[in-house]
Amino acid sequence: MKDVKEIRFGDVVREARQKMRPPLSLRKFADRIGMAPAYLSKVEANLDRPPAAEKVEKIAELLGLDKIELLRLAHRVPTELAEAFHQDPRAPEFLRVSMRSGLTPAQLQELIDKNKTEKPK
Repeated sequence: MKDVKEIRFGDVVREARQKMRPPLSLRKFADRIGMAPAYLSKVEANLDRPPAAEKVEKIAELLGLDKIELLRLAHRVPTELAEAFHQDPRAPEFLRVSMRSGLTPAQLQELIDKNKTEKPK
């Protein structure tokens, strides 16, 4: 069986930064994000944990990467979702119930799509 290489947060960030045109040094990129270059270097080498969600979102924005995918790779929750959990105590229970509902991925996507397009009553 062929080994599948795990896609890691640091690898994605490093590769995207190095492909930027014009090229952006690690030090300049760290400055734009607001983090220490030494820490960013460790993160890109997968030797340290990814930063907080806000920093991951900033990295995604600066590199033109998908924010949700980068947050997933970093094992972080989008800030707007974290805020929703703090604003409405029912939000965590809603998520737990939906996870246990037995909906298939297709059914869940259909529900999401329907609620994106429907206007509130």
